[in-house]
Amino acid sequence: MADGQPDAISAEPTKAFFVDMLVRDIPLEQAVLDLVDNCIDGAKRLASQNVPVPFENGKVTIDFDADHFRIWDNCGGFGIDTARDYAFRFGRPAGATATPHSIGQFGVGMKRALFKFGRNFRVRSATTTEEWAVDVDVPEWEQEAGWNFPWAAFGDRDTISTSAPGTEIVVTILRPEVAAKFATSNFYNAIVGLIKSKHRQFISDGLEVRVNGTRIDATNLLLLLNNDLKPGVDFMSFFDDKPPKVDVKIIVGVGASLPREAGWYVICNGRVVLEADRRPNTGWGLMEEEVSRIVMPSFHNQFARFRGIVSFDCADSSRVPWNTTKTDVDQDSPVWRQTFERMMEMMRPVITFLNELDKDIDENTRENSPLLDFVSKAPSQPTTTLTQRATFSAPARGAVTKGPKYIKVQYSRLQEDVEFLQDELNLGSAKAVGERTFDIVLSRQRDE
Repeated sequence: MADGQPDAISAEPTKAFFVDMLVRDIPLEQAVLDLVDNCIDGAKRLASQNVPVPFENGKVTIDFDADHFRIWDNCGGFGIDTARDYAFRFGRPAGATATPHSIGQFGVGMKRALFKFGRNFRVRSATTTEEWAVDVDVPEWEQEAGWNFPWAAFGDRDTISTSAPGTEIVVTILRPEVAAKFATSNFYNAIVGLIKSKHRQFISDGLEVRVNGTRIDATNLLLLLNNDLKPGVDFMSFFDDKPPKVDVKIIVGVGASLPREAGWYVICNGRVVLEADRRPNTGWGLMEEEVSRIVMPSFHNQFARFRGIVSFDCADSSRVPWNTTKTDVDQDSPVWRQTFERMMEMMRPVITFLNELDKDIDENTRENSPLLDFVSKAPSQPTTTLTQRATFSAPARGAVTKGPKYIKVQYSRLQEDVEFLQDELNLGSAKAVGERTFDIVLSRQRDE
């Protein structure tokens, strides 16, 4: 105490409180994805070092059960200086070297996952020139005064070394709720599905990802394409006061009739942020506030063929419009707001065509709709092959034919009368009664 003043008031958080708050709101699945993101950034760093195809020989292996979690990669590792000064800091310090086009910056993702999983973790990494390790007993660390993590002996070099650069993380003494989830097949299936969808581009580019011994296959986004049905493709670029720019690619079109796959896909630096999104955030059910005019309809199964893909790419990952957990878009981002307007412009003709397709099916029946027959026979193509700017195009109703034109006939009659005819004509449904009686009357009238 100086000059009669009391000592400064301490506002430092306790470590236990800080850790519990850090991990409270992050889903377990997202924590695993954060670690995979870091592996992919390792491969991206190799790309910045002029490695021709960084994902071609890249490997990520994940193993977990009720007793442990382990993730290993051969994606180049990171050095002692990065580990000491940046990687284990809570937040991204000024001066940290950024990975171009990164998806998992050294901010909170890795630390949050380690504390989320368990009470002991060991991290090892090796580059071509150096290797290091840390080993942390979390309850013991929480009782210590400082915030530093202790260096540890590197250990065996069978998996990673200076001759085989990469990173390995092992977490043991799992939290009880984590151990329970890691032991279930539902969690395994969820992780496989998320990695397959969120990292589809990197897997397609050659990255090998295995979960509990099973290799995850790539899945492609497909759109229907022929001479008369063509997806819309556009490109945009956004420049701030200084480089780097944000490049945007928007694709809209028609795919297979699968409601679970319909909607908008938003991709930032290769990482899928939104998949088959059908919320107002991506335009569905959009209203014009001043006049309460519907700009875009809410999603309905008649739009189950809609596919929209918007990809953002920037060397500075802070400029692409994702939130900090990479689970949604940043609605306030100027880049997103301007891109959103173009998304709606390109979405409109696809929605109009799908409305016309629905009308054609309703008028002619699903079996006899010429437009549905045309769409169903159109071949599909991966969206990655669409590299040229194009306007969405599709045939109008009546422009395609499928034999004689049919029209749906609908009417209602007393149930007892319909059931009587169903028994007399030995038919199985009211629809069949209507079709047979129509044919009988038509034949009689034509014979007269």
